[in-house]
Amino acid sequence: MLANHTGIATLFKRIVFQYDRLRKRNAFLEQYRREEPFRDGWGEFDEARATVMGCVQEYEEAEGEGYLTGDKAGEAEPAAGAA
Repeated sequence: MLANHTGIATLFKRIVFQYDRLRKRNAFLEQYRREEPFRDGWGEFDEARATVMGCVQEYEEAEGEGYLTGDKAGEAEPAAGAA
């Protein structure tokens, strides 16, 4: 069964945590060095990590009450008559 809800953010966070541990030790990365996108560095991996963290942030924001209406949690509403 496949579901799309904010609970998936927990899985994404766990994957990023595990990736960070492997990356810190440079585990399993040597085989990628032979491939074209990774010959100059690990930019592709860094970009993918940033994308996943962006998804996590979006899912966490979606847990707020005002997400669908555009209200941000913790923001004060503008006073009447304010420009």
